[in-house]
Amino acid sequence: MIEAVAVQAPEAADPAYAAAFQARQSGLTAEAIAAFDLLSKQRPKDPDVWLNLGLSRMAVQRYAEADRAFEITLALAPDYRDARIAYARSALFAGRPELARRRLAPLLAGAPDDPEARALRQQIAATEAMPGEPTWRLDLAYARSELTKDLGHWSSATLALSRRVDPDTTLGGSVEHTRRFGVSDTYAEALAARRFGSRLDGFVAVGGAPDADYRPELSVRAGGSVGLLTQGQRRVRLGLDAVWSRYAVGEVKSLQPYLTLAAGPASLTVRSINTEDERGGRQSGYTLNGEWSATQRLRLRLGYADAPESADGATVPVEAISGGVAYDLTARWTVQVVGAHEKRTAYDRDEVGVAVTRRF
Repeated sequence: MIEAVAVQAPEAADPAYAAAFQARQSGLTAEAIAAFDLLSKQRPKDPDVWLNLGLSRMAVQRYAEADRAFEITLALAPDYRDARIAYARSALFAGRPELARRRLAPLLAGAPDDPEARALRQQIAATEAMPGEPTWRLDLAYARSELTKDLGHWSSATLALSRRVDPDTTLGGSVEHTRRFGVSDTYAEALAARRFGSRLDGFVAVGGAPDADYRPELSVRAGGSVGLLTQGQRRVRLGLDAVWSRYAVGEVKSLQPYLTLAAGPASLTVRSINTEDERGGRQSGYTLNGEWSATQRLRLRLGYADAPESADGATVPVEAISGGVAYDLTARWTVQVVGAHEKRTAYDRDEVGVAVTRRF
């Protein structure tokens, strides 16, 4: 194999390369990524370094970043067989068998009897023949709140449906029916979200409630985020959301920058809420939301907020603590139970909600 031959010479001449290669072979992927990333800066014309960096990234499912490394490898060494196979495998593992077939085609054209290439072609064909990955997602949720001071209860029921039209683009919509203080509103929203490479994503949503009593007559949301760091199991992401809503009582605008820090199965998101309320006044606050994947199927969530809220047209300060649990019954069914306690100026509110997600 080309990789075996190419690796031997740098190992003998460069202990740093040998140590990085050994880390990858031993499953120490985070160390291997860091080492080969450094070597790629020191030896940017070495195709073996870029190949091993791509293989290390692929091992942790960072396929877009792996592809960039493989593309550099092939630009430096267009006939590098192992790089061509790895480039095709990356697409296959990312759920894009048609792209994998196209990436493998140049190798098969030049070496139709290559046993590894032929085996990969068969694997691609078998994947294409299998039922596809879920592209649709259906969410159903119901929540009920009890208010203090004998103010009764609130309720909400939500139906959301979305479809992944390609690996990077999702389109969807939702309908939410709420009842508060004996008055009901139905709010509908359409959303489009897209990933722009492995680091950047964005979304835009437009919604409104016809004949609204307390929900927005019209609302526009937009935002995006960028990955600042992905190193092993550590991730840092910076984002910004913006919301404009027109209520019967006036317009509300909000800017919400946020930062997500993740390490292994745990993550924490800190969000700043900056609102211009319906009277033209400025209000601000923050939210904290943490998640821990206790097992492969079980996720626990905890949140705290001390921020203005404009959900019913009147912007008021709200202090809240929330918690929830999500459990994947199967790869396609998820159940969530959430609860929250809010302190408002006029009353307190306790809410319990249940949600079911179906992927198909």
